[in-house]
Amino acid sequence: MFQIEGDRRTHPRLPLERPCKMHDPRTGKYLSGMTRDLSCGGLMIDIPRLVNLKEGDKIFVGVAIKRRQGLLLAKEMVEAVVTRATSTVDDHTALAVHFDTHAAVEAADQALRAAA
Repeated sequence: MFQIEGDRRTHPRLPLERPCKMHDPRTGKYLSGMTRDLSCGGLMIDIPRLVNLKEGDKIFVGVAIKRRQGLLLAKEMVEAVVTRATSTVDDHTALAVHFDTHAAVEAADQALRAAA
């Protein structure tokens, strides 16, 4: 695991590319994406489209820890809070989220162990 100079995270991150989905309860929409990295405190997601999320928005996130896991159930998703949403030059959204509940932190910790 590594820490980037100037990084605001309090937990070390693990580069991890896995399919994921997020649910925006404001719109009721589900979007697919790909994780870029994961820590016990949150994760970075690449969403292959522009989304209207801002800092402080609450969403739900599910990560396919096994590479071939094709289906993520709603009950497997955890609550997260958007810390940053940035559009990229290829019209993707880079979405940084932190986990807001103890259960989400526990799920991230288990995912980190499974991915190691």
